[in-house]
Amino acid sequence: MKLFAFGVLALLIAVAAAACTPPPAARTATFRQRPDAVAPGNLTGPFTGRVLDAANRAPVTGAVVYATWTFERSTPLPVAAGYKEAVASTDATGRYRLPELTSVPSGARVTDFALVIYKRGFVAYRSDRRFGDFGARRDFSQLENQVMLERWRPEYSHARHVRFVGGGGVIAAVTEWEAEVAIGELDPDARRPTGPLLPTTGDGPNLVAAQLIKPDEIKARTRFDGTFETGPLGDEPDTATYSSQHFRALGRNESFDVAIRLWRVGPAGALDRYDELRTGLPGVEEKDEIASRSLRATENDIYGVGFLDGQRGVVVLITCGKSQCSSIEDAVALGHIAHRRIKEIWPLDRSSGGLP
Repeated sequence: MKLFAFGVLALLIAVAAAACTPPPAARTATFRQRPDAVAPGNLTGPFTGRVLDAANRAPVTGAVVYATWTFERSTPLPVAAGYKEAVASTDATGRYRLPELTSVPSGARVTDFALVIYKRGFVAYRSDRRFGDFGARRDFSQLENQVMLERWRPEYSHARHVRFVGGGGVIAAVTEWEAEVAIGELDPDARRPTGPLLPTTGDGPNLVAAQLIKPDEIKARTRFDGTFETGPLGDEPDTATYSSQHFRALGRNESFDVAIRLWRVGPAGALDRYDELRTGLPGVEEKDEIASRSLRATENDIYGVGFLDGQRGVVVLITCGKSQCSSIEDAVALGHIAHRRIKEIWPLDRSSGGLP
């Protein structure tokens, strides 16, 4: 009996010690903290940088900045423990900022960080590899990173480029057009493109839901003092025409969550999609206070705001729980932020009569 009691005591002590043990430290980064420093960076971030056109050093606006953190857990052998992602876009000066990673799976540590910058008409940038020879990149830095995007050339292979860029929900959505070109390239009977594939009239730049609102912008409006975990919604996968972003409030119920859905389906398709929202959502009130047309909707503990940008062929629906948005006006304010971000990423060409 004494031996059994001693064993139980030892087990309780071990459990208590494990509970008091701090989470494993992140692995040492292989990149520098700053371009002019020798100290290693921090895998958890934050990350900042500027993206320029290598041909003329002009800022590259509206580029998708896609980051992933990977985790590992030792039990006692190292095993994968999942990943987290973050999405941003470059502003009018070509700058980007990714906030610090705020949460790690229990008992896991950060083992790697990867960054991809993608803009149609340019060669993509990866923080760990170069496109030319797929060799290791040595000039990436956590802060004040300088990125020179090379313009796409007709002789480059889209199949090779798609393989270089890699996967991920957001990346798969913005590279869907290029994947189709790559498939044609690999077909011996397919005709190889003779020039750089730039966006045609109406195509516009890369645009996904994750670019439209930042967590700090939600907090500034709603005065939320908690933390969001972000990622796509589980309703349907991101594609070239649909994307989503879920701001899940950690440690809170769903009434603190915010979600964004974006449809990019061309002017005619966008009008149909907006009409479907207008007739299908509960408690709809048309206000036309954002973009071409807009509406407000209310159902139980959720406020909804949808808008149509007819010239760009885009429809956005924002839903916000009533514990997060104290009034419908908070959701409307988030809608204005989202549309302002769309206009920054996708400016209209006034010389062509307002066409994208």
